[in-house]
Amino acid sequence: MKVRYLGHSCVEIIGRHHILIDPDFTREPELGVEFICITHAHDDHIGRVAELPTGFVVAAPDVCEIAAEMGVARERLRPLSAGESIANIHALPGFSRVGGFVYNFFYLLFTHRLPKPGGTSLSFLVEDEATLLHIGDAHNAVLYVRPDILCLPWRKTPLWAERYQKALIKMTHRLAPSYVLPIHHVGRRYGRLGLETIQPASK
Repeated sequence: MKVRYLGHSCVEIIGRHHILIDPDFTREPELGVEFICITHAHDDHIGRVAELPTGFVVAAPDVCEIAAEMGVARERLRPLSAGESIANIHALPGFSRVGGFVYNFFYLLFTHRLPKPGGTSLSFLVEDEATLLHIGDAHNAVLYVRPDILCLPWRKTPLWAERYQKALIKMTHRLAPSYVLPIHHVGRRYGRLGLETIQPASK
């Protein structure tokens, strides 16, 4: 099983199946992607999905519709709801913030525009030689699993950054992964987690 961090929230898994999660990559994935999982439909998670020539898109039904509007052929869509599975991929409830008054207010405050629709969010648990959990943007994923690898959105927020990071640390210790793969970061430090981290691949 091979795991690569490809930028933003994008993680590539090559094992029983070739899986790409959140395809807004800054490093190119290897050829032959079989499944493309999308936690939610914000640009930094779905942005390059139409560029991938292979792979079934695995996402919530409304996120699959957004992928179709972006140019993905409908025969490649595999809508899932929380609790459903395809191959070795299990869809779990999602906790990424995709809307609501508070989210929309602060997004407008800092970007001077309203966010695009995020659709229904999901988390994904991939079972292979090791289990990998990807929670998208969530800082408090109420999930009752113990993954070997947790993809953790370790980033700085414009407001209440320390409180946000404390919530991430608390969640990480509750999920108790063996390894943490930091995602959605730019040059952060991870030692405070007290867990071994997997460093992003240069390729």
